[in-house]
This record gives sequence, structure tokens and C-alpha cells, in this order.
Amino acid sequence: MPRRRVAATCWAQLLSRLLFLIPEAGALLLFAYYGLDVPLRGSVLLLTGISLLGALAFSGLGLLTAARPRTIEGVSGLMNLVMVPMWIFSGIFFSTERFPEGMQPFVQALPLTALNDALRGVMLEGTGPAALVPELAILAVWGAVSFVLALKLFRWQ
Repeated sequence: MPRRRVAATCWAQLLSRLLFLIPEAGALLLFAYYGLDVPLRGSVLLLTGISLLGALAFSGLGLLTAARPRTIEGVSGLMNLVMVPMWIFSGIFFSTERFPEGMQPFVQALPLTALNDALRGVMLEGTGPAALVPELAILAVWGAVSFVLALKLFRWQ
């Protein structure tokens, strides 16, 4: 299959995911704000941009993970291999500060850590874009590298 068609398919997947992101994230934010009294101290536009960048990064990771396996079970196993460490180490369930100092570079380089820190910064602290450059750079690099690798490794079965 020509690379152009693979790239078009990847872009179609990405754009379809982004279309669903808007109502999903909007509903979650509205519920958090009105139902749970979660403050929104920062810019809604910045929050939207961070959400889109996070969606791009994780869409790239998803495409990369699904690029080679031949079965749904293979993809599912690889997705667990990719996502479970992020769930454990990225501050979702435990604070990132609880992990040993030697693990901190690994923990801070994870895209989910960067996304969590950026979203929390905007929502809870009103952080501006200049202070979020490291987190946004991590997300951008993960997204770009994973998309490029997915396009190179993808195969139709």
C-alpha cells in the first residue's frame, strides 16, 4: 500500500479523534466545574490547546502501538504495555514526588506526566503558556516522533 494512503488514513484517524475530543472534554470540564467545584483559574483557550496537543501525542502513540501487530489481542497487549506504566508513574493514582529520585527523569519524560502537569497548572494555578513550555515540548516531541515512526512502520493486513 502506498505511503500516501497510509498517511491519509493516519490523518483521518487523528481528525476523527479530535472531533470527539471537543464534546468529551467539554462535558468533563463542565461536570468538574459545576458538579465538583474544580476551579478553572487559567485560560480556557490554553486549556483547549493543551488538550489538543495531548490528543495529538496520544493519537500518535496509539497509531504507533497498532502499527505492527497482526491481531486485536496483540494490539491490546501492547497498549497495556504502553499505558499501564504511564498510569502508575504519571501522577494519576500516586504523586510523582513519591517515586525515587533516580526514576524522576523517566517519570517526567512521560507524555501523561506532561499532560497532567500542564492541565493541572492551567486549571488549578492559572499558569500561563510560558511556564508550560517544558510540558508542551514533551507532548510535541512524543506526538511528532510517534507519528513519524507509525507512518514508517504501519502495514496493512
